[in-house]
Amino acid sequence: MTTVKPSKGKLLISEPSILNDQSFNRSVIYLTEHNNEGSIGFIINKPTEFVINDLIPEINCNFTVYNGGPVEKENLYFVHKIPNRIPNSIEIANGIYWGGDFNALTKQLNNKSIKPCEVRFFLGYSGWSVKQLEEELEETSW
Repeated sequence: MTTVKPSKGKLLISEPSILNDQSFNRSVIYLTEHNNEGSIGFIINKPTEFVINDLIPEINCNFTVYNGGPVEKENLYFVHKIPNRIPNSIEIANGIYWGGDFNALTKQLNNKSIKPCEVRFFLGYSGWSVKQLEEELEETSW
């Protein structure tokens, strides 16, 4: 029985027991939300073959896009460390933020005023229903 409790800002590292799971095999996930409605996170260690310019040609930037998870893979998400430059960001933990004004982000990417270490893009996300993540932790999947 695990004593670890999931919370936003924590990392999940897949256990070898989920080797046959195509989405989560060898994954490290950063939890961006955990509440009484469920959990959301992004796989942070699986880059795709895409850069942001491949997906949004109007953005003149070649930052890598990561596979965030199996849910809503057609949607683009971002996590960053520059809330003072991206209005409406949501703090996750310890100076890490999720989302915000995409137009402000786009302008700064085109102006080359954002460094790759300040923002990370994801296609899709990883999600769990209420208590699902806790059950997976009990089963030692993470």
